[in-house]
Amino acid sequence: MSQQVQESLHVRGALFDGDERAEFGTLGELLEKLQTSTAFGYLEISDPDRLQLSELAEHLGAPELLHPPASASSGHLPLVAGEHVRLSAHRVQLEEPTFQLVVADLHIYVLPRLLILDHDGGFDTVRLRARLDTEKRHRDQGVGWLLWIVLDELLAESGEALSALDDELDDIEDVLLGSGAKPAAIQNRVYRLRKSASRLRRCLLPLRDAVDALLRREADCVSAPLFPLFQGLYDRGVHHVEWADSLRDLVTALSDTQIAMEGNRLNVIMKKVTSWAAIIAIPAAVTGFYGQNLPYPGFNTMGGLWTSTLLMVVGCGGLYITFKRKDWL
Repeated sequence: MSQQVQESLHVRGALFDGDERAEFGTLGELLEKLQTSTAFGYLEISDPDRLQLSELAEHLGAPELLHPPASASSGHLPLVAGEHVRLSAHRVQLEEPTFQLVVADLHIYVLPRLLILDHDGGFDTVRLRARLDTEKRHRDQGVGWLLWIVLDELLAESGEALSALDDELDDIEDVLLGSGAKPAAIQNRVYRLRKSASRLRRCLLPLRDAVDALLRREADCVSAPLFPLFQGLYDRGVHHVEWADSLRDLVTALSDTQIAMEGNRLNVIMKKVTSWAAIIAIPAAVTGFYGQNLPYPGFNTMGGLWTSTLLMVVGCGGLYITFKRKDWL
């Protein structure tokens, strides 16, 4: 590999040899240790270009594997070919208080003694690296153990996002059924929640399919001791997808409830407006009759004044009592 490519690649990672763990600072140091020892490890590269990936693939002896994979959103199934695995997934993060879902692609390459993580640098990988460096259970299973940790962390991130969306849904329900709710604000929150839930479900499908492909195609990295762990990952992936589906259904039901409540509120307002219009129409009718320029009973007399006043009071009062009993006012 050319010196220019090695220097331009932003790499980070560690090698494991038994209970020992050693970090490396350059790509050349990693390649040298892989050639001179039986250690295995992971390599984290940030947003490499096609030339860098091609040279790295050729140097590692897997040119057919390390070509840039299709995005996880494109629906392509993972490549599982014996000891070589290539798959794409999504890393998700929910921004609060807007509850907008931030998504970044993560491409994973599995070689016999090396796990390569290719990401765009959009997320902090401190927690993932800490898990890779401290988890010791099944460490003797090599890169399969590393792959299990990475997929487990991806599912943990999506689970946290689902939990946050679920809590936000409960909060919206409380606000919607409470007094003083603002329809426009609730509608915006419901829209953002529905959008994030739908997008999160689309991000979970490739991850579930990737684990399923690893189990069905019997990848070499999924050894017998690791098989139950990967089966557990698949079950969690199915559960997360169903959770996202239920969230979408609940958001849809919440939106329908809001629309129904707005319709009911509008009906109440229309009943009140119509009732007051009917009450106001009585004085208008009486004064209109007694405002004629033609002679009528009580014309130009005190009796006509008291008669018109009595008609207005009785008519308005009667309608008010009637509408009040019918709960229109």
